[in-house]
Amino acid sequence: MYLFTCLGVATCYIGLAFCYHETYNEQAALSRSKKGFEESRLVPDLLSTFDPQGTLAIHFADDKVLRRPGFPMSARDTQASPSVQLYPESTGQLDSAEKFTLIMVDPDSPIHANPSGAKLHLLATDLALDRHHEPVETYTLLNNTRFLFDWHSPNPEPRTGVHRYTFLLYKGVASQTSQQPLQAPDFNSSGFNLAQFTRDAGLQNPYAAAFMNVDSASNAQGNSASGRSIDVYTLSTTIALSVLAAIYLS
Repeated sequence: MYLFTCLGVATCYIGLAFCYHETYNEQAALSRSKKGFEESRLVPDLLSTFDPQGTLAIHFADDKVLRRPGFPMSARDTQASPSVQLYPESTGQLDSAEKFTLIMVDPDSPIHANPSGAKLHLLATDLALDRHHEPVETYTLLNNTRFLFDWHSPNPEPRTGVHRYTFLLYKGVASQTSQQPLQAPDFNSSGFNLAQFTRDAGLQNPYAAAFMNVDSASNAQGNSASGRSIDVYTLSTTIALSVLAAIYLS
């Protein structure tokens, strides 16, 4: 009986993986990403337009994952620098030799209701791709050089509203000229002009992007907004496994 149970549960996992591989709809994910940026007004507050060619999954410590646009996170959940996965629009779309630039900014600094310019929280360029094939084609971003601007975790001041911390992934490597101001001792991360930087860096529109909402009220209280929310993908996966396991054991 024990062996049968193990085999049954294992089969559930395998079956679910194949099912997810067959039914994963990247077009729906792209549409959701684009719509999320428009409904949150990151277009036009931060970007003039946004037509993603891929989607991002941002992995933080303790299995906290940002997959859907505007998912609530707390400052406590995002202390450590995350790892980033890229889901391209279609299989075989990317060359594994391509390089990328990743930027994270807070367009709601210092106050959501009256921002004075985006604040830079991360800038890394010359990022390589590590390709994975199962259950769907994905790429992990690898950093082989030090960040141009090291990770500064979200930490909004109390009573400053909800901050839309935004990850932007661009194809290509930022030009040397654009990198120089970031390396200056007096560089100020506040008032970061994203449009000017990408123009000087020779970067086109974002290839993919994601954003999370960090509520300054939760930050002040030390509460985890994401701890009270359940990621839809995680919930649906758990339910599917439970149903399939029950079928095999019945």
